[in-house]
Amino acid sequence: MQGAGAELLHALAKAGSTPLDSLSRVLEAEGGDESRFLERVIELGLMSESAAYRIYAAVLDLPFVEPLGADIEPATLHKVPADVVRSYRALPVREDEYGLVVAMANPFDLLAIDAVQEVAHLPVEPAVCSPRELDLAIDYHLRAGGGVERLLAGLTLDQVDESAFANPQKLKEAAGDGAIVELVDHILDIAVRRKASDVHIEAGAARVRVRIRIDGQLEPHLLLPRPLHAAILSRVKILANLDISERRRPQDGRFELTTAAGKAAQFRVSTLPAVHGEKAVLRVLEKNNVRLDLDELGFRPHIVQQLSDAASFPTGMVLVTGPTGSGKTTTLYGVLQYLNREDRNLVTVEDPVEHELEGTTQVPVDVKADRTFASVLRSILRQDPDVIMVGEIRDRETAATALHAGLTGHMVLSTLHTNSALGTVTRLVDMGIEPYLLAPTLRAIVAQRLVRRLCPQCAEPARPEPALLQRFGLDASAPGEFRRPVGCVACRQRGYLGRTPIQELLAWNQPLARCLSNGGTEEELRDIAVAGGFETMFADGAHKAARGLTTLEEVLTATRA
Repeated sequence: MQGAGAELLHALAKAGSTPLDSLSRVLEAEGGDESRFLERVIELGLMSESAAYRIYAAVLDLPFVEPLGADIEPATLHKVPADVVRSYRALPVREDEYGLVVAMANPFDLLAIDAVQEVAHLPVEPAVCSPRELDLAIDYHLRAGGGVERLLAGLTLDQVDESAFANPQKLKEAAGDGAIVELVDHILDIAVRRKASDVHIEAGAARVRVRIRIDGQLEPHLLLPRPLHAAILSRVKILANLDISERRRPQDGRFELTTAAGKAAQFRVSTLPAVHGEKAVLRVLEKNNVRLDLDELGFRPHIVQQLSDAASFPTGMVLVTGPTGSGKTTTLYGVLQYLNREDRNLVTVEDPVEHELEGTTQVPVDVKADRTFASVLRSILRQDPDVIMVGEIRDRETAATALHAGLTGHMVLSTLHTNSALGTVTRLVDMGIEPYLLAPTLRAIVAQRLVRRLCPQCAEPARPEPALLQRFGLDASAPGEFRRPVGCVACRQRGYLGRTPIQELLAWNQPLARCLSNGGTEEELRDIAVAGGFETMFADGAHKAARGLTTLEEVLTATRA
C-alpha cells in the first residue's frame, strides 16, 4: 500500500490538529508503510478510525464504505463464496453500474481482485474501509447472510411442534433455543438496518408471515414454517417481560436491544389473539436516530415560526392532529425540546413514553395502577408545571382537564385523532367542550401527514400530467422542480428514501375565537382562516412536490383527496 504517502500526510494534517512534521515522524517510524501508519495514527488518538480511512479513500480516489452497518442484499453477498471472502478479506457490499463494490483490507491486492472477479463474474470496484471493521463485518454478514435457511437448518421442526407448547416450561425452552434466539435477532436486526417503523409477526393456517413497514409501506420479509410461531412469539414475550403462557388476552410491553451492528433500539410490543394464533406488532424506536429539533423535522420555515410563537405563550393549548403514524408525537417532542429551559418545569403524561427527553418529568400511563391520562393530569396540576404534554386526548374527561389547565396558567400540548385542523375544533365541541371555554384557550392547531420522500440519488426531473396539476389548482405552465421516482441501490430500488411531513397550521386569533364563541360553523371558521392566510396540507404537499421533495401522487395518497 505505497505511493500516496506525501498526499496522505498533507490530507491528514489539513483535516486534523496534528502538525505535518509530527505525522511525518510517525510515517518514518512505520517504515513508510501507509497501512501501519494509519493504524498508528489511530492508536495514538490523533484521528478517529472512520475519519482516517475516509481521508485515505479520498486520497486514493476510491469509495469509502462502513460494511458493518451496511444493509447488504443477500443476492450480493452470495455472489462471492464465504471461503473466498475470508481468505482474501474481500466483502461484497453492493452492485452499481460499474460492477461489484468490494470492501477490501488492501484495495491494491490484485490477486484478491482477480479471485473475486472470477467467482462473481463481474468487474470489481475496490473500496476502502477500516481493517478492524472489515473483520467484524465479514464475521457478522457471513453469519447472518446464511440467512433464514441456515437458522432453520439448526431447528428440528418436530421438536418445536405446537402441541408441546401447552407447557410453559417447554415454551421457555423452545424460545431460548439458540436458533430461535438468532432467528428473532435476525428479524429485529434487519428491521433496524432498513429503518423500519414496525415489524408484524402473524400466523396463518400454514405459514408464519413476517412483514416490515418501511417509509409507511408494509412489505413482506419472511415466510416461516407454522410450527415456529409459538416459539418466536414466546421469544418476543420474554424480551418484553410479558406472560408467555397467556395467549387469550392482548398484552403490551417493551424492551431495548443492541443489534449485531451496534445500533441501539427500543421495541414496543403489542400482542393480539387471532384465529390462527397471536399476532405481534413491534414498533421500532431507534434511540440514536430521532430528530427532535423543529427546524430538522421537515416543516416549512413559516410553520416552524408560527408553531414556536404559539407554544411560547405562558398559557393556552397547542394541538397536533392526524391519524396513527403521522408523526404527531415527534412534532410534540420537537415543541417540548424548543420549550425545554432551566426556568421551566415540563411534565408529560404518555402512553407509552416513546423518547426520553432530558430536563422533563415523563409519566407513563398505567391503567392497572389507575394512572390514566385524566388522573395523572390532575396530579400534574399539583406539581407546579409550566408546560404540560398530554400524549393523547381520548375522552371528554381528559379534554376538560387539559382545557382547564390551559385556562389557569399552563401551556398544554396534546394530540387528537382528527383529519384536519378545523375538524379538531368540531371534534372537541362534539366531545362536550363548551365553545366559549375553548375559544380563549386555543393557540394553534397543526394537522399533518407523512409522505414518502424522493430518493436524492436517483429521482429525475419529470412534469406531472396536466390533469394531476389541475387537481392541485395548478396549470400546465406552473413553475416547479417536479421529479419522479426511479430506483437505485441507495433506496433499494424503491425510488423513495425516508419520509417528510406535510402540514396545515391554524394559528388561532381573535376573529376565530369570536366566531366560535358565537356558535360559528366549521365553514364559517374556514372562511375566516383562509382570509387570514390559512393554507391546507394539500397545498403544503403541492409546494413540497414542486420543490422536488415528493410527488403529487404521494400527496394525494396521504390526504385521500
